[in-house]
Amino acid sequence: MAGRIRDDDVAAVRERTDIVKLVSGYLTLKKAGHDRFIGLCPFHTEKTPSFGVSPSKGLYHCFGCGKGGDAIGFLRDVEHLEFSEAVERLANDVGITLRYEGDTPAERRVASKRQAMVRANEAAFELYHHTLLEAKEGEEARAYLESRGIDRDVAAGFEVGYAPAYPDFLLKRLVKSLSTELLVEAGLAIKDQEGNVRDRFRRRITFPVHDLSGKAVGIGARILPGGREEGPKYLNSPETPVYRKAEVLYNLQRAKASATKLGELFLVEGYTDVIAMVRAGVTNTVATCGTALGEGHFRLASRFAQRMVLAFDSDDAGARAAERAFEFVERFPVQPVVLILPEGLDPADFVDARGGDALRELAATAVPLVEYMVRRTVGRHDLSTIEGQSAAVAAAVPLLERLGDPVRQSEYAHLLAELAGVSEGSVVLALEQKLSGRPVEVQQVVKRASAQEKVEREILRILARDADAFRQISPRLSDEHFRTTRHRELLHLLRDSGGHVSGSTAEGGDEEVVQALTALALEPLDGDLLPGYAEEVWARLQEFLLRRRSSALRQELQKMNPVTDPRYDEMFQRLISADGELRRLRERSHDAASLAG
Repeated sequence: MAGRIRDDDVAAVRERTDIVKLVSGYLTLKKAGHDRFIGLCPFHTEKTPSFGVSPSKGLYHCFGCGKGGDAIGFLRDVEHLEFSEAVERLANDVGITLRYEGDTPAERRVASKRQAMVRANEAAFELYHHTLLEAKEGEEARAYLESRGIDRDVAAGFEVGYAPAYPDFLLKRLVKSLSTELLVEAGLAIKDQEGNVRDRFRRRITFPVHDLSGKAVGIGARILPGGREEGPKYLNSPETPVYRKAEVLYNLQRAKASATKLGELFLVEGYTDVIAMVRAGVTNTVATCGTALGEGHFRLASRFAQRMVLAFDSDDAGARAAERAFEFVERFPVQPVVLILPEGLDPADFVDARGGDALRELAATAVPLVEYMVRRTVGRHDLSTIEGQSAAVAAAVPLLERLGDPVRQSEYAHLLAELAGVSEGSVVLALEQKLSGRPVEVQQVVKRASAQEKVEREILRILARDADAFRQISPRLSDEHFRTTRHRELLHLLRDSGGHVSGSTAEGGDEEVVQALTALALEPLDGDLLPGYAEEVWARLQEFLLRRRSSALRQELQKMNPVTDPRYDEMFQRLISADGELRRLRERSHDAASLAG
């Protein structure tokens, strides 16, 4: 609500900011001359330092990517801040009180109230934190946190605190410097209908919440187990002028630097999950503050990362978050992916048992949000009947309809066809009907030949008529590549004949076998049998296999406990291998298509 920052104040901020100290908070600088420091650029990937800083000029420049500017510009670029946000951050660091042009008395009162609320939260943070670490009242809370792996040093790093059960613990200690009315407005105290005031947080572990600039804006509090106090497990500060839950992510003020560097942000459900993951080295982790994942959270995430991993401890929790997140999937430049952990484990349990590297490996296999939603939607239907297949397609097509990119629409139409066991053309038709506003008609949509079956048939046709393709590709094929029993039988017949259809049509041969093989040799191909076409069809069939294998492994892993199940490590490595092979296969196909184009 403030006006424009005065030019002389902006100049003072530039002059008093130590740019070497500022930049050193984000990368390692080495002195390289009288007035020059160098390091690896934070704005692009490089192995040889090309990023230089001049302390006397207060400037930086990267000779690799061309980025350059002053301290304000650096902070804006590295943390994706608005100009005024960057100036205010730096002004606070160097002790400059900014003046704004055009402030009205009302605006100054609002700004003053906001500053007072931040001071009140800071005082509460400090009091609760001291109580946890030093006071007798914090003994039980200390023991509980240590049992969860949060020792004194970790608690200190995250400013974790404890609010004792007394109804006026905070009020008695802060009312001397802060008014009761302010404490109520800041959400630290509650006034009932009779006008009685008491502490909001009682017998609770407290987790301080900061905004992007590090200002104290609210509290998330977990009830201490074992007591008789009533209330929800988690209690958060109410909405205030400085705390809007839908626009705050817990720990983002710490995580944003690593999220910017890695291009990825982990989103979990609980405060303790965040702390456990950061302890395990996954420093780019945040959580929502007791509210549903919403537009404001996506906007924040998209400022610092290109990929957001939704990491949840159960399929139901993941489904709820995914459904909420899907509304925003096309509106912000961040790709949400869904990571469901093995049954019974939350992110804290997982990293405690297997470490942060294992979680990052597993996160590499997380499926895009749209794929997760399509798979989950199809999985609700009985695909053994035509009616069930039709219902699955009809339920999933609206997901594809909301995608603005026609390429992604086409790819997910292919996936939907494969999952539902119908032809890709059927899904495309259903999508076209939906986009045109016409109802999706069952009889028009479902066709028995699936995309998988069409590719199976095509590879068999190629083997039946091209000797070179038979020699090169048939050794790579297994029964696992074919979903239909008939196609497996035909593969075996072709192998038995060495790929020579005429050798299987001798007098006395099985007439049905003869007809099946001659049909393969004479049926028109879906494509032209040019150099490379056989490899393209095989790659498509291999992709089907790897997708099925990956999906099956992921479902099995979700049912396992990684700590007690001896098969977990082997299956986890198989999943990593399958997903890696699938990724390489897609990259080769993409490169081949690019060269052809």
